[in-house]
Amino acid sequence: MNFYVLVFIKFIIGFAVIIFYFNQSGKTQLSQMTPVDLIGNFVLGGIIGGVIYTDSISLLRYVVVLIIGTLLMHFLNFIAKKFDVFRSLALGNTIVFIKNGSLLMDNIQDKKNKIDMINIMSSLHSRGISSMQEIYYAQIEPNGALTIKNRDEKEPSVILILEREIKDCPSHLLEISEETVLYLLNKYSLKLEDIYLAEYYDQKVMFSLYDGKRITVPFN
Repeated sequence: MNFYVLVFIKFIIGFAVIIFYFNQSGKTQLSQMTPVDLIGNFVLGGIIGGVIYTDSISLLRYVVVLIIGTLLMHFLNFIAKKFDVFRSLALGNTIVFIKNGSLLMDNIQDKKNKIDMINIMSSLHSRGISSMQEIYYAQIEPNGALTIKNRDEKEPSVILILEREIKDCPSHLLEISEETVLYLLNKYSLKLEDIYLAEYYDQKVMFSLYDGKRITVPFN
């Protein structure tokens, strides 16, 4: 087979496999990608760039290696979605650094959080916020974005249950235990297996059931 024809075919196959993966995973925008996806992109790019001009690797082996790479990305994202421990390691956690108008020094000084206050201040200034004194609540999302609330705004919601599984809730977000969540379910005659999503917001918990119903109850 002509060398340039083979290179062209490898290009097409590489693009097709990657585009198919992202369409299947629902991550068609850069902002939707996780660190696993970004690292996987470098790996797949290395496979395509390293193999595409090499005659010693057959077209079949090239396709198999690409498929293995995409399956590995899919598997790691699946593990991160299902297991909180791996999700925390691979994707990170939400970090609250201002609450009730005060800096949370324990979170800020925790070395594993790697909070850079200079970068945070630059981000605040670019959003038209002149000083931290204007902020009532602030957190860093797992993707690095900042969520900022003023004094007259409510704090962001917290997921308590997702897909029938009670989620671990960091204490700096909300003081709640698994026993408290189970108590709420029992109090309002709800079953864990019927719940797709439970979300705490503004002293209330909203349960979204698999049958499409929504039930909102006070959190007390």
